[in-house]
Amino acid sequence: MPSAMALEDNSVVLPDRCVVDELNKRLRNGLPKPGAESDFIDLFADSAIRINPLLFVLEGDDRQNPSSETVERHLSEAVSKLRSALPKAILVAADAQGLNGVLGLFQDTQPGMARKHDFLARLNPKLKSPIGRKDVPARWDDVLAAADASGVPRTSLVVIAALSTVVVPGGKSPAKRLLKFDRQYTEANTYNALADLRSLELLMYIFALFPNEHVMLCTADKDMALFWAGLRASNFAFNLGRMSFDVAPGDLLPGVSEKRWKESTSP
Repeated sequence: MPSAMALEDNSVVLPDRCVVDELNKRLRNGLPKPGAESDFIDLFADSAIRINPLLFVLEGDDRQNPSSETVERHLSEAVSKLRSALPKAILVAADAQGLNGVLGLFQDTQPGMARKHDFLARLNPKLKSPIGRKDVPARWDDVLAAADASGVPRTSLVVIAALSTVVVPGGKSPAKRLLKFDRQYTEANTYNALADLRSLELLMYIFALFPNEHVMLCTADKDMALFWAGLRASNFAFNLGRMSFDVAPGDLLPGVSEKRWKESTSP
């Protein structure tokens, strides 16, 4: 989203690691460094924008889940870079209480991340190459079977992304690039894909838990942004400890009828 929107509605901005690093590279004390070309994010430079470094901390820097011992270091790094680039920014949840919150989220998401890791590892051999039209029904069923075998709900973002990988012709779905299926599928590939999807899931939780807050996720990942736009997620709610939401991923699932979609994702 254009950065100016965060200034207009007093949003809390959640920048991912690449955006924080880009701000640190481009700006010092709120001013562009010599040779830096203009960019949308420069609109943050001279404003008291509210920034939460949660995503930077959770993502880590080693393409793997950060250990609890390194989370504090990542938070200090994020705060240092943001204060250097944007001295007028108001950092939200960047203190000891915020650190405890990040540690709690880290621990809470670990079991789900492990199940989704298993799900992607099962599917990579079948989805890494372009899928011919005649193979689409079989690969669709493979995705649902892998989700059930790995204990991943069929309505999870990672399952929707895998289904989009199957049905979009020529491997052109942003979901396939987001999932990073590859012939040499590494732990780093899997972690990066799941970290991106976790960021979107956390954004949805915030929408559900704090409906009156204006929150913006800021990323330089085009495929992540296209996938989010394609989901058309809405009606976020949180009840009895569970989040619910609606999606209308027609653009991500071309040719898939609403009936087939509902049948495939129903419990």
